[in-house]
Amino acid sequence: MKKNWITLACLLSATFAMGQKVAGKIKFEQGQSLNVTMQMKTTIAQQAMGQAIDFTVDATGIHEYKVTNTTDDNSTLNHQMRSVNFAFDGMGQKRNFDSNNEKDISGPFGKPIKDLLDKKYDIIIDPSGTTMMALPEKIQLTENDSRMAIISNMMKDVFDLVQPPKQGRASFFKVLPESEVGIGDTWTESYDLEGGKYSATYKLAEVTDSLIVIDFTANSVTVSKAEMMGNETTTTMNNKSTGKILVDKNTGIIREKTINTESTGNTETSFGNLPVTSRTSTIITVK
Repeated sequence: MKKNWITLACLLSATFAMGQKVAGKIKFEQGQSLNVTMQMKTTIAQQAMGQAIDFTVDATGIHEYKVTNTTDDNSTLNHQMRSVNFAFDGMGQKRNFDSNNEKDISGPFGKPIKDLLDKKYDIIIDPSGTTMMALPEKIQLTENDSRMAIISNMMKDVFDLVQPPKQGRASFFKVLPESEVGIGDTWTESYDLEGGKYSATYKLAEVTDSLIVIDFTANSVTVSKAEMMGNETTTTMNNKSTGKILVDKNTGIIREKTINTESTGNTETSFGNLPVTSRTSTIITVK
């Protein structure tokens, strides 16, 4: 009889978990500060004049969102990037940079990085995390020199939050749809990028006492410009990503996101089209 009761309790627990519905309502606290740490590693292999050129970048960026106002209808968040560091290895050169190091911030990479760190913006988002307004709508940045352009393109995930999201588009904090979803349910997201496009499919994988677990796959096309050996280049990449998102069940605030991306494409140069492949792993944590 005891075994039967245990079995029944387990079945009821599993049924309850499967039947749970969640929706994307985010609960911020006035004055709250949320630090978003982005850690990424990118490896690029490129063919040029019959030779393989490999680049690697390990980078970490920390962004801060301060909740300056919150009501039942919307929340206002102020964003500023707090720090960035990276280690670059490619084309026979190794570069290390830490924005907290006075020598580095005064060096050749310091000016564009300092410009990033000095910029701020405010966004107003609805309870699900959709952007209602951004002030300013776009951040104007110092133009990078050719050395920094290559590294910046490899560190897009770290710099992604420097630009405010467009009105009507998901903010960083929007993960779940406004309507309720249960385990196994899916939803999609798509939008145009500058010179490219992005689409993703999300699936609610698990709901625990404290966390909501979401799996996702994404496809995107990105176009970037840089300089190689004194010549302007345009690189077009087709990217396929998979990952997992953990959301705090009580607040609806994202806690962790992991992304693994494999990309193939080509770089247009005065020497012709050069094939490119890359792999990027990104871990985002929010505290």
